[in-house]
Amino acid sequence: MSNLVRWQEPFYALRQMQREIDRLFDDFLMPTHSPVLGRLSSWGDVPFAGDNLAVDMYETDDALHIEAAMPGVNPKDVEIEEHDGILTIRARQSEEHTWEHGRWQVRERYVGAWQRAVRLPMEVKSSKADAVLEDGVLHITLPKVRPARRKVNRISVKAPKLRLPKLGGRKKIKVNA
Repeated sequence: MSNLVRWQEPFYALRQMQREIDRLFDDFLMPTHSPVLGRLSSWGDVPFAGDNLAVDMYETDDALHIEAAMPGVNPKDVEIEEHDGILTIRARQSEEHTWEHGRWQVRERYVGAWQRAVRLPMEVKSSKADAVLEDGVLHITLPKVRPARRKVNRISVKAPKLRLPKLGGRKKIKVNA
C-alpha cells in the first residue's frame, strides 16, 4: 500500500498569507476609536465607533460655515458643542411604525445615531454661533474672531557715547636709570 500525498497548488501558501495580510490591514484601518473622543465613546445608549456624519465646511469673509445632511432628524435631537477649537455634532433619530393586517401586527423600529468631531481651522466666537436645521440640512454659522488691530510702536535706537583718547598728545615717560 502506498502513501498518498494530497497535492496543493504551488502558490497556496502565498495566497493564504496574502489573505491574512489583507485582513490585518482591514482591521488596522477600520475606525474603532476616535482620536478626539478616545476609545469607543458613547452618547446615551448608542456607542460610536468613530465619526460617521458627512460635513461640508467653507469660509466667507466674516464666518465659517458648516453644513451636514440630517434627513428626518428632529432639531431637538441634535447636539452641537465647541470646545478648544473642536466642533462636535451629534444627532439621534428613532422611529417606530406599527400597522395591523388581519390577524398580523407589524412593528418596525429604526434607531440611528450620527456624530462628527471637526477641528476648526481658525478661532471662532462660539457664543455667537447660529444653527438651523432646514429641509434635512443642518447649517451652522460660526463668526470669525477678528484679530485686534495692533498699534505699531516705534522704538528709537540709541548709540552709547564712546570716549576716544585724544590723538597727538604726548605722554612723558620717566625712566629711572
